[in-house]
Amino acid sequence: MNAGLDQPVDVVEQCRFVDGLARVCHRHGERDDRSVKGRHATPSAQKEVSYKTCIVVKLCHTLDLVKLDVESLRALRAVVATGTFTEAAAELGMSQSAVSWKIKRLEERVGNDLVKRGQDIEATPDGQDLLLYAERIIDAHDEAVEHLSRSDLEGVVRLGTNEDLRGGALADVLARFARMYPQIRLDVRVHLSGSVKEWLEDGEVDLAVVQIPTGDIQPGDVVLWSEPLEWVHATDHTFPTDEVVPVVSFGPGLVYLDAAEESLRRAGVRWRTVLECPMLSGVQAAVESGLGVSALNPRNMTAGMMVWADGPHDLPELTEVIRTGSAVNDEVLAALRDTLSSALVERGA
Repeated sequence: MNAGLDQPVDVVEQCRFVDGLARVCHRHGERDDRSVKGRHATPSAQKEVSYKTCIVVKLCHTLDLVKLDVESLRALRAVVATGTFTEAAAELGMSQSAVSWKIKRLEERVGNDLVKRGQDIEATPDGQDLLLYAERIIDAHDEAVEHLSRSDLEGVVRLGTNEDLRGGALADVLARFARMYPQIRLDVRVHLSGSVKEWLEDGEVDLAVVQIPTGDIQPGDVVLWSEPLEWVHATDHTFPTDEVVPVVSFGPGLVYLDAAEESLRRAGVRWRTVLECPMLSGVQAAVESGLGVSALNPRNMTAGMMVWADGPHDLPELTEVIRTGSAVNDEVLAALRDTLSSALVERGA
């Protein structure tokens, strides 16, 4: 039976024609079937060889034309992760048109649509497949760059941070810093922002990543992001303001604890603290279970929470900043501050 162009080609069978087909690939089809046809080949065998030659030549052309640059793959990952070209552009620090052009060029190179364009952008099946490889390509590229860019800078730097940089973001940045500066010893402590600020003021840490009211930003602070605070509760619970309202709190060390309590007092809300937990995961679990209301910023709200419609809405805006101790200003500290800011600053913050 004559082979059709849509028929699968047996890999083992193809191997018998490797030498001849390789010559065809290198010449991009300049050689004809004579390079692989035997002197005594039958007409059917010749057609089979010709068919396989065509397939391999096509593959060679494809491999030669598809060149995947890392930054286009990075753009694809950002677009799919954020769901919009606008947010991806902000994340990557480039214009929306530049991101759109990178995606279009990538689609032209692979010959397939990689994203479904609409209100929320999603990856096509081909886009999903490519992203599996893109993650490894980007990671390998970045690791190689970091390795080749490693510094001989030596020293010790102490970092204090709150728990709000979760989800592995801070851990990834610190791991990258360790690869780039293998001679710097990094000591990290994690606690609520109020406690971390005290460490910085007392000289117990050299650099701090803390959450503060936006009005308390100081000259020299590196702003990572700003968000409003809201009173929130579980979606399947209600808390009338004419009853004593249970409150879930992070406890002492919370930078906006006084502001949250004053907010309830101004609104005439009677309340009592039912749980104090310094861990974000503990507060989230308590709120989701319906134990009480809590003051959280949007990035710390989960799908099981909603804004307390009947509650007060006068909580302060919060800003996450990188703050340097007043007594320290050296190359080691600057290296960590620059690494953190370049990775964690949200565009437009």
